[in-house]
Amino acid sequence: MTVDDIAHIMETWAPHWTAWERDNVGLQLGERTRRVRRVGVALDITDAVVDEAIRKKADLLISHHPLFFNPPKNITSDDRIGAMALRLIERRIAVFSSHTNLDSVRGGVNTTLARSLGLKKVSFLTPLSDILVKLAVFVPVGHTADIRRALSSTGAGVIGHYTSCTFNTPGVGTFKAERSAHPYIGSSGRFETADEVKVEAVVPRALLERTVAAIRAVHPYDEIAYDVYPVENPDVTYGLGAIGTLSAPTTLDLFLRRVRRVTGARHVRYSGSAATVRTVAVCGGSGSDYIRHARDAGADVYITADVRYHAHQESTRQFAIIDAGHWETEHLVLPEIAGRLRSSMGRGTAAPKVYVTRINTNPVHTS
Repeated sequence: MTVDDIAHIMETWAPHWTAWERDNVGLQLGERTRRVRRVGVALDITDAVVDEAIRKKADLLISHHPLFFNPPKNITSDDRIGAMALRLIERRIAVFSSHTNLDSVRGGVNTTLARSLGLKKVSFLTPLSDILVKLAVFVPVGHTADIRRALSSTGAGVIGHYTSCTFNTPGVGTFKAERSAHPYIGSSGRFETADEVKVEAVVPRALLERTVAAIRAVHPYDEIAYDVYPVENPDVTYGLGAIGTLSAPTTLDLFLRRVRRVTGARHVRYSGSAATVRTVAVCGGSGSDYIRHARDAGADVYITADVRYHAHQESTRQFAIIDAGHWETEHLVLPEIAGRLRSSMGRGTAAPKVYVTRINTNPVHTS
């Protein structure tokens, strides 16, 4: 397999268009056509992670946090990032990063954290919004199956756990083709009617151009008629944070112990209280902006990291905020990434080998 093949696996799971608009995700460094024999998975790209990759003869590193958060003005050995990039280039080790897009998918950072804590009936805390449009295509009877397959092939028609979702309405289309046209039905210069079907599906905005191109490739008309509508529906397939329930209620003290055990945190900071903990919301990494979402969703406890002093004042006697640490709330996703890669690439002798870094890349220490 090549770097590009593995990038496609990651992109299919965590599409780049679900990332924060200012994020830098995808292939950060390397040759797309290079053959990959070994893949390393890490939360961060650090000097120690690069050393490990060189020792293990890795061809590709997949990280959660991007190597380049901002477009570099230069790449030199004068700074830490530049020096690492030069070493990686010299060893021909590619780097691919899935950051906020990995936060936004099932099996990503947040749902993994939620399930690791024992939560059931897990759903997104805040489904992504303003990323969908409705595409309606008019097609002659007998060609609807081709259009539906084209829609599905690009990722259109996905609603929650369901794919290939369309709505089909029969009707009658009318037209008069000019002399220079090549009508599929009827003749040029004459008023014609045609039995048609309107096929509708939701499409992520980022995939609209690709979807229309796929429809054009199979549509029998030389000029296709289609409509694009903005929709305000949140996309329940992707979202930030997660919320779920414990199989049995517990006390805040016992739950704090569980958080420390699961995340590996030596200490956690918390504010507020909860007589009983049953409904829990989480957001791996810096999630202060979603405190009110968690409280309004009925959570007894909200777990995140990098909580600001004044943000803790949002806690109450019935709602606790737990700051378990940035690295601590995200590193649990690394085995999930490795597992996804192994299952997608196969386990034969020719499949690339995948390892999860043994390096603790957490820059924050407690005493």
